[in-house]
Amino acid sequence: MAHPDTTPVYRQIMDDAPRPVAAKAISEADGHVIPLHVHKRGQLLHAISGVMRVETPSAAWILPPARALWMPPEHAHQVTMRGRVEMRTLYIDPAFCGPLPTQPVLVEISGLLRELILAALDEPADYRDDERGGIVARLILTELERLDRRSLDIPMPHDERALRVARALLEHAHIDLDLDGWAERAGASRRTLARLFRAQTGLSFAEWRARLRAVDGLARLGSGASVADAAAAVGYASPSAFTAMMRREFGETPRSLHARRRTVSGTP
Repeated sequence: MAHPDTTPVYRQIMDDAPRPVAAKAISEADGHVIPLHVHKRGQLLHAISGVMRVETPSAAWILPPARALWMPPEHAHQVTMRGRVEMRTLYIDPAFCGPLPTQPVLVEISGLLRELILAALDEPADYRDDERGGIVARLILTELERLDRRSLDIPMPHDERALRVARALLEHAHIDLDLDGWAERAGASRRTLARLFRAQTGLSFAEWRARLRAVDGLARLGSGASVADAAAAVGYASPSAFTAMMRREFGETPRSLHARRRTVSGTP
C-alpha cells in the first residue's frame, strides 16, 4: 500500500467537526478507490447499498449493507467499491472512543443504529447537545458500545510476492489456479509461497483462500445474490460445494447465515 493520503477536504472537515458525533453521506461509483488514509476520529464505515472492501496493512474486510467496519482513530485504511455504493458513515471524536474496540472489527448493523445514522444526517454539524441532534448522538454512542462483533477479517501477508497473490484473489476470488500456478505468477517457489502464507497470515494458502471465498460469498449473499450466483462468483462449481465450505468456515449453511443476518439487521 502507498503512504496514507489525508488531503481530501471531506476527511479534514469530518475530523474537525464541532461535536463528538458527525455523520456523512457519500456516493461512489463501481470500482472507485479511496486511497490509503487516516482519520483523527474513529469511523464506522457503513453502506446502505453496494459492497465495500476495506484494507489495512494487515487485514481486509468485505462489507455488505447489513454490516459495517469500526475503524479506530489513526488506523490507515483503503476502501474499494463493488457496485455503486451509498455510504453512510459516522465519525467519532477520539475522546469518546474509549469504550470501543482499539482494533478494526466487523460489526452487525442493527435496525436502530441504521435509523440513528440516518437521523444524524438530518442534523447540523454543530447540533445542540440539549436538542434532537445531541440526543441522537448520545444514542449512537450507546449503540456503538453494544455492537455485535464478528471475526470475519481476511489476514493479509506483507511480503510482496504473497501480497500480489492475495490482492489478485481479493479482486477475483473465482480464479482457480493451484499453488504452483500462483507461485509462478508471484515469482516465488511453491514452498516459499506456502511458507509465506502460513507465517504471515496464520493460515495455509488453501485455508486463506477458503476464508476469502467464504467472506466474499457471504457479502454477495448479503447484497442480494442467490446461493448459486454467490458460489459461482467465488469459484465453486456447484452450490452444494459452496454450502459445504461455508458450513466448515462458519458452522452454518449460507441460507441460515443470511436469514439470521436479516433478522439482526431488520432488512426485508
